[in-house]
Amino acid sequence: MTVGSTLGKDSITQGVTAGLFGAVIVLAFMIIYYRLAGFFANTAMMLNIVLLFSGLAILNATLTLPGIAGIILSIGMAVDANVLIYERMREEFLLGKSVRSSVEAGYAKAFFSIVDSQVTTLITALALFLFGTGPIKGFAVTLTLGIIFNLFAVLFYSRFLFDAINAVRPLKKITFMQFAGKSSFNFMRIKKITYAISITMATIGFIALVMIAMGRANLGVDFSGGSLLQYKASQDFSIGEVRKALAENDMAEVDLQKVENEQRLIVKIKKSDVVVANQADKVNSILSAQLPDNKFVLEGESEIGSSVSSSLRDKALIAIFISFVGIIIYLALRFDIRFGIAATVATFHDIFVVIGVCWLMNMEFTLLIVTALLTLAGYSLNDTVVVFDRIRENRPKTEKYIRDETINDSINQVLSRTLITGLTTLFTLVALFFYGGTVLHDFALVLILGILIGTYSSIFVASPVLTLWKEKTA
Repeated sequence: MTVGSTLGKDSITQGVTAGLFGAVIVLAFMIIYYRLAGFFANTAMMLNIVLLFSGLAILNATLTLPGIAGIILSIGMAVDANVLIYERMREEFLLGKSVRSSVEAGYAKAFFSIVDSQVTTLITALALFLFGTGPIKGFAVTLTLGIIFNLFAVLFYSRFLFDAINAVRPLKKITFMQFAGKSSFNFMRIKKITYAISITMATIGFIALVMIAMGRANLGVDFSGGSLLQYKASQDFSIGEVRKALAENDMAEVDLQKVENEQRLIVKIKKSDVVVANQADKVNSILSAQLPDNKFVLEGESEIGSSVSSSLRDKALIAIFISFVGIIIYLALRFDIRFGIAATVATFHDIFVVIGVCWLMNMEFTLLIVTALLTLAGYSLNDTVVVFDRIRENRPKTEKYIRDETINDSINQVLSRTLITGLTTLFTLVALFFYGGTVLHDFALVLILGILIGTYSSIFVASPVLTLWKEKTA
């Protein structure tokens, strides 16, 4: 069962409840793992969420699925920024520095990693806002606000808390737990194997994309077209009860939307061999039989063409293309052109692989899935840029080409951060998958796949691509 970009109230409630449950797990993990620093991170994260919802309220924005997606990505990026700082602090403390010096060095050395990762995602959000439409623009607004408030909460507010506690009672030591100790795995040694795996999976994804474009995949009503029925109810109703009634009568594959405060129900039925009139008659009979206390009057019915969704898709593709051009330019200025190209390759790889997996699972492709793909693109970029920043730091100034040893050292140094960030983001998504209801099930599944594949690609795709220039000239 799916709904459009504007979720029913029951779905919003389930999504927020599941998200809060996942957030509680993340908050508990941060305190257990980072102790006092974890508490500071949690207060910064809560401040970020309060500011984000305040910003949405000021803009008079309605919470939708793209909004939930943007909030999830924002929380993930907030956790990542704190983890970056704390892991840097740990490194400095282990070198023999005092806690005060470790805090200063941690924030100083993580600063550009955080800014670079957030700015690249911000470029994507701005492009989606300027050239996207509908739910895509809503996602961009939430993500943009989240990034801005993230930078303030993490770089200034949490730093203020450390300075305040040190001024009152100087900290003597840093007592963080350690998820992954110092590793020395040779990631580049297996790059030919990972190349083969990635190319195979990305090729399947490309084939899936072609099949989707040809209409030979499991397309939702947003892309396939169909019928739209609009009902006026005699009294207020629960869209969850309507969804259950239709599902029990072999009409699970419909798109439901409740118009709040108007007691109207919109039913979108995917195009099929069944005559439209028969579809309307069937829905009428189900509503009358299953919800007899509420009289649903059919106000109108019409055909849904796929032209609107095609326009939405085209604008989203244009926005993504422009955002990638912007990212390449930004990373070329901050690093060099190779980093921009490698980040773009890794992001496209992640999108293609996830699309391929969804296609193999015969998942229905809707605007919900498009939103999830945009979210994972942002996460993938964030993850990749953090690894790139450490490679740039470790790379000798005289080194013309990036050596395998430099990449291996860099990946191993940020491996703990990569695993922790992925794990904490998965906490929220797994909660959304199991407790977010049927509407958000596929959305959460796509994001879970995206987190796993994005973590893989930042290590085994983006970084090895940097060595291709050396290999081509060798």
